[in-house]
Amino acid sequence: MLEVIRTLLYFDVFSYPLTAEELIIYAGISDDQRQEMEEMLEDLVHKGLIREHAGYYFIGEDNEAVRRRIDGNLRASARLKTARRYTKIMAAFPFVQGVFISGSLSKGYAAPDDDIDYFIVTNPRRLWLTRSLLTLFKKIFLINSHRNFCINYFVDTRHLAIRQQNRFTATELAFLLPTYNSQVHQSILQENGWIRNYYPVFSQNGAHVTNKAPVFKKWAERLFNNGMGDALEAKLFRMSRGIIRKRYQHLNEAQFGSCFSIEPHEIKYLPNRQQYRIMKAYYRNLARFELQSGLELINGTGNN
Repeated sequence: MLEVIRTLLYFDVFSYPLTAEELIIYAGISDDQRQEMEEMLEDLVHKGLIREHAGYYFIGEDNEAVRRRIDGNLRASARLKTARRYTKIMAAFPFVQGVFISGSLSKGYAAPDDDIDYFIVTNPRRLWLTRSLLTLFKKIFLINSHRNFCINYFVDTRHLAIRQQNRFTATELAFLLPTYNSQVHQSILQENGWIRNYYPVFSQNGAHVTNKAPVFKKWAERLFNNGMGDALEAKLFRMSRGIIRKRYQHLNEAQFGSCFSIEPHEIKYLPNRQQYRIMKAYYRNLARFELQSGLELINGTGNN
């Protein structure tokens, strides 16, 4: 049952209230545990440790968080239609093997100024060529706008296992919303079985997925499936790594390493240290709730 509280406290970092049904699904509560969970939530509300409003549970006194969530859920429906249109464009590019929506939209929420974030899987040894083509498309046809085309995470099909294992990465993986290639989605879940320590049963479904790609995509891939493609891939990796490091030269090596992963098989591009900030806020929530409730949340099971 402590996992229910941890889940609630994690989503509280984003001021995102959860329903009882969501807590059941995310925390992996079985049918025979449901009544016990509902009684626990009722007790926590009675003690003033959590709040309930209109069927949503949250921390603090801000009932407006419920209204913001509902508004954001409605806004996300429209944004998801946009994301699916752009997914079809991405899926047509050579060597794109999978496209997934990440970030807040993958959780069904969109703030008025949110970008649409994508997690992209490519063929081995063609990640940097793929990224360069997509970036060129964005610069020319979207005037370098990130609004509908924020491509900040790439991996190839041989490196689907994510090294950092914590609640932040587990949440991002479990909530990845597949929009192109359901088989790659299943491979990601299999390669990262550790996320079941945090989300025992939950993962996104394939309701928004397409597996179709245009015929000319295969022709384009044949043009670069050779030594010329290998040389171009290596050159684009070196050039891109140098450009990114120069752009963020104000960061020391430790700071840069916490924001970026730049490898032949992966690029993680989070220059605002998002993971660090979110996990710091989450542990602050855990510590505060431990003091208030007397429950052991940080060292209770290790799934923090």
